[in-house]
Amino acid sequence: MPRLYKHKGHELTKENDDIPRHDPHRSGNLGGTCNRFPGSEYLDYVGDKAFCGVDNLEIAGQDGFTHVRCPVASSIPCTCGRHSLHIDSLVVAVDGPCPGNGTYQATKSACGVFFGPLAPNNMSFRVPDTPGYSHTSQRAELSAAIAAIKASKPFIYNGGQVDCEDCATPCTVKHLVIKSDSAYLVNGMTEHIEKWQERGWRTAKNTEVKNQDLWTKLYDLIYQLYAETEVTIDFWHVLRDQNEDADALANFGLEA
Repeated sequence: MPRLYKHKGHELTKENDDIPRHDPHRSGNLGGTCNRFPGSEYLDYVGDKAFCGVDNLEIAGQDGFTHVRCPVASSIPCTCGRHSLHIDSLVVAVDGPCPGNGTYQATKSACGVFFGPLAPNNMSFRVPDTPGYSHTSQRAELSAAIAAIKASKPFIYNGGQVDCEDCATPCTVKHLVIKSDSAYLVNGMTEHIEKWQERGWRTAKNTEVKNQDLWTKLYDLIYQLYAETEVTIDFWHVLRDQNEDADALANFGLEA
């Protein structure tokens, strides 16, 4: 009997775990948005925190983009070296450096947005000067996340992140993961922002939330997309050395 793996709306069959197949496929409806990635489904399946390392959770697809690994497929990679992935997902890494952050020397900042090793959508750019605001790494990180989600909109609405000739319907992105080494960005979007709004954009210490203009823009963008498409947009906090591609793009943007 083939072994059948089921997870939120899709089925993946393997004749033999010793002969794994790549089997890229669509994910199920995750429901909700602005959660921390990875979710409990990864640990629930493997019972091993080591599985949740960067190398195991993101998979470079054949079309140059980075995707989310399927948490319920075989733990053995295919002969092509890849694990099974969700073709209706994207992992987009972001970074936002600001030399001299927090000092008078902070006169510029930049953003890096990394879709994958061969993705034409990778970008780097200087953050424009904004009257009334200084350049900071926090504003650059928020700006990078906004840019990443805006650049992902064509894939959310129309697909195109994979060659989907055999799909009966366009394979649009249903799960977007924003990967960042900024705890400020990830914690803000997954833990604090709704509480800030309830308190009238005040922190738990009753101080004004900084960068409210960008937090509002990011939040509104995500929930507009969710209302229109039900796309799940999650945030993934990684170590700095696990975000080198976005970091390299961002540093290139500083010289632009």
